Amino acid sequence: MILVWLKFIICVAIIFFAGSKLARYWDAIAHKTGLSHAWVGIVLLAIVTSLPELANGISSVALARIPDLAMGDLLGACMMNMFSLAMLDLIWGLRGRESLFKTFRESNLVSTFFGVLLLLIASAALALSQFLFDFSLFGVSIYSFVILGVYIAALKVLGQHMDEEEVDEEEYAHLSDLQVYIVFFILALIVIGAGIWLPFIGSEIVSVMGWGKTFVAVLFIALATTLPELTVSLTALRMGETSMAIGNLVGSNIFNVAIIFVVDIFNQPASLLSAVSQNMIYAALFGALLMGIAFFALKKQIANRIPALIIILLYLFSLFFIFQAGALS
Repeated sequence: MILVWLKFIICVAIIFFAGSKLARYWDAIAHKTGLSHAWVGIVLLAIVTSLPELANGISSVALARIPDLAMGDLLGACMMNMFSLAMLDLIWGLRGRESLFKTFRESNLVSTFFGVLLLLIASAALALSQFLFDFSLFGVSIYSFVILGVYIAALKVLGQHMDEEEVDEEEYAHLSDLQVYIVFFILALIVIGAGIWLPFIGSEIVSVMGWGKTFVAVLFIALATTLPELTVSLTALRMGETSMAIGNLVGSNIFNVAIIFVVDIFNQPASLLSAVSQNMIYAALFGALLMGIAFFALKKQIANRIPALIIILLYLFSLFFIFQAGALS
């Protein structure tokens, strides 16, 4: 029992340190290429910090053959990111700062809306696959194609709502272009390697502890894979970049749901949506609910910390609910 938790801690540490530095070197690439902070925070950086989820998802279905650990991580990461956003808002409040839900950009609101929409589509897709029918094309669910289509549409809409910003190309002048790209590539390989190892550790936790796969994926694997997002958003807050802190978390959620399509390609011969536990429907719905509360708070520009507290309490309840559902199934 001790050995499996030691492996988990080591894997978490690798993802945390390599993932954090990976995000920093991606920021360096953005500065050197003149990319706007809007695209960096909401789209590109969100994709980079979601590399652990992508690696874990592909490894879970292609190598470990445990699709529940893939889907559970993707949906659990969405829940965890909203929990992180709520915790950051509380920490921000303790420092006497204005609520994050009041200091945002329109692009944050739009991306949160699409996050809710994609999670609702994912929950409906899971329900349809489990209880009605699941038509597949080349082993990939038709619903996964729908998710991909909505994600592409979301990127197009987001592109219309992003404010272009000038970036300081001299900030990373002490690093050569070659150095930045080489280090970024090495860090990406480390993060991907840890992500590939993670589902095997998750499988051991399920066997040793006797817990449900959904619960282990939603809590422990999601905790490990979302550490880069949390670190980047916390760093953004320290820099006063509140919109980037929000954008990274909600943008990662959008990409996490889109990863379902990619993982579905590797989950052969059956489609991913029909191969996972019915408890994943609950995870998707809880994720949509938590993001929905964040969207409402952003839309109404709520100044108090009540939305953050509600998100935290609902997140803890969702873990208990999923744990019980896994025990009964």
